[in-house]
Amino acid sequence: MSKIVQKTNLAEFFRERVQEVLGHQGIQASELVEFYLVNLLQEFRKTEKLFEQTGDKKNVKALAPLFVRALDGDVNTQIRCLKELGDTALYISGFFAESVKRKPVGIDYYIGMGGSAYQSLAQLLIRQKTFAELYTELASKFRALVDVLGEIAVAQDWMNNQDLVRLYERWLTTKDEQIRDLLTKAGIKN
Repeated sequence: MSKIVQKTNLAEFFRERVQEVLGHQGIQASELVEFYLVNLLQEFRKTEKLFEQTGDKKNVKALAPLFVRALDGDVNTQIRCLKELGDTALYISGFFAESVKRKPVGIDYYIGMGGSAYQSLAQLLIRQKTFAELYTELASKFRALVDVLGEIAVAQDWMNNQDLVRLYERWLTTKDEQIRDLLTKAGIKN
């Protein structure tokens, strides 16, 4: 029997999940980064944040065109495109790591592009101390934050058997302790 989530709002639910996973993984993050992750999760529940319409087909947003637009744009365009690039890379890396591994570019591409985008944002916003610190922290902890989103993605009660098999296959490849813990919570002993 699945549990029904009863929260006053989605932000509260995501905040609790982010704090729980950060604690579980032993990752120290500022309140600003926690808030940023909660907001990211809320924003990406809208499909238009992740997909773009190409004719009659929807495709996941490609990172390279965002990077090119950032390079060619004025400062405002750079900020907007680099933020979108970093956010998209973080979300895809965390929630769709398994499918990204089957792509030609791989997970390291997404992590590298996302971390670099946030670092570039920090440099662009150097005179805005709060934003510079936020994006510096996001860049320096990018890989760890991917793991946080990954755990949030696979730890949901709506995980089906196919998801469990993928998670188990991921554990067989990586021997990641956090994945083993999730499998144990799901009743799979290894």
